[in-house]
Amino acid sequence: MEYIDQSRAVYGIDLGTTYSCIAQVDKYDQAVVLTNFEGDQTTPSAVYFEDEKNVIVGAEAKGMLTVEPNKTVVCVKRMLGVDEHFDKQYNTLPYHYDPTEVSALILKKLVQDANDLGYNPVPVKDVVITCPAYFGTKERMQTKQAGEMAGLNVLAVINEPTAAAIAYGMKTEQKKTVLVYDLGGGTFDVTIINVNNGAIKVIATGGDHHLGGVDWDSELANYMLDQFNEQNATYYTMHDELLKYTLLLEAEKMKKTLTAKDAAMCTIQYDGLSARFEVTRAIFEMMTASLLDETISATRKVIDIAREKGYTDTLEFLLVGGSSRMPQVKRRIEEEFGCDAKMSDPDQCVAKGAAIYALNSAYTKTVDNYNKGLIDERPLPLKGPRARVVNVTSKTYGTRLYNKEGKLVVYNMIFANTPLPVEVIEPASTRVDNQKFLAITVYESDFTDPVADYQVEERFCVKLEERNLELNKNWPKGTPCDVKFSLNEEGILAVHCEVDKDKIDFELTITGVKTQEEMEKSTIAIGKTVVS
Repeated sequence: MEYIDQSRAVYGIDLGTTYSCIAQVDKYDQAVVLTNFEGDQTTPSAVYFEDEKNVIVGAEAKGMLTVEPNKTVVCVKRMLGVDEHFDKQYNTLPYHYDPTEVSALILKKLVQDANDLGYNPVPVKDVVITCPAYFGTKERMQTKQAGEMAGLNVLAVINEPTAAAIAYGMKTEQKKTVLVYDLGGGTFDVTIINVNNGAIKVIATGGDHHLGGVDWDSELANYMLDQFNEQNATYYTMHDELLKYTLLLEAEKMKKTLTAKDAAMCTIQYDGLSARFEVTRAIFEMMTASLLDETISATRKVIDIAREKGYTDTLEFLLVGGSSRMPQVKRRIEEEFGCDAKMSDPDQCVAKGAAIYALNSAYTKTVDNYNKGLIDERPLPLKGPRARVVNVTSKTYGTRLYNKEGKLVVYNMIFANTPLPVEVIEPASTRVDNQKFLAITVYESDFTDPVADYQVEERFCVKLEERNLELNKNWPKGTPCDVKFSLNEEGILAVHCEVDKDKIDFELTITGVKTQEEMEKSTIAIGKTVVS
């Protein structure tokens, strides 16, 4: 029997807003993207519900937007972290699926195709999934749960720009500081990373996970709607779902055409009417200029944070994400920052970087197991370079305490762009004699200045959770009860507080993040759902 190196049976998955893909490091130590059943290297992140237990994922599902939009889900990644979409009774998703369950169906399609096409003798199980750098704890936990619902062992959830830098940084032994400008279909991240012979250190990150290529599509679709109404003397609006998706799909095609051409003719047919008109690249760039401005502003902010940390060297700009192909992106970046922006495999580099990270993690674990005598076969040495990653948190975390003036405020403990993992203790004490419980609150925000933003008002933060620590003794006023926040390498928060033998430890239980019981129920449901 041929020996199968289990350390290589790991995969990287780019779970994207508009397109997703899966990659693996092959026997030649090259990261490669696996094609899907349709022969494509990327799969549209679209799900069409034929009924409650039969779904179609991919290009065919995307095409159903103009037929049955009420049974088709796109851009589900933008729904992560939005509580209203997780209300099983009232959300508007087909059959009241929630965003993590829809994401799990997309993952199931990617994995199913990889298994059916026989890319590896070992079924896909161990994976690293990527997410926007700007995702907070809630969205990261939901991403991980989506993978687990799909029957996967999620080794880690890592940032998309970090994965892109791994794929890029592995190609060079030079020491450099790279700014990764990641404009995807539905999210935008900008991350500054120091690359040194395979060592990846994240310096600063920012962005907007509700800004991406689909917003450029929307602007163009609105222009198309105006042209259609003008030529037909009609008054259609985007409230007409079938027309809206007809225009959005055409806008996406036109956007790609204008990437290569200065102008193109557009034909819209709807409800027995038609319109034909020219769209120029100049018009498209003008109507979307404000969106590009937002990315430039976010980029400047992250550069300023890196400079405050002492990183003043000339930056190398790396453009990733499919939407970075738009000519105006590269041109504007080079004009604003006086650089030669490079584009490196924008559609696939994130999945490839995740695969390299997954292999390195799995290889290290396999070697450790061999050294401990837990397995008999030592894995073959890796021929390719190793990725070593130090990440930062994209969010700021704090807890509510009384200040010296007796006012309740949020004390921020871990600030955005702090290297991970990190552990911080905030000194606290009981306020009155014989206090019966402590209210432990967790807040998330975007503050970045540890000096100016140490104490902030509650209204500027998002409350993630509150737990009570019951005290079983009559402790006097001023009894120490320090609160400890810990963020792991994935940016997921754990909280600890204790008074003598009374203590509380918890990972966050947040709206939209499933309990163990809910996970078991959803996993069974996803397992029974037929995906094609």
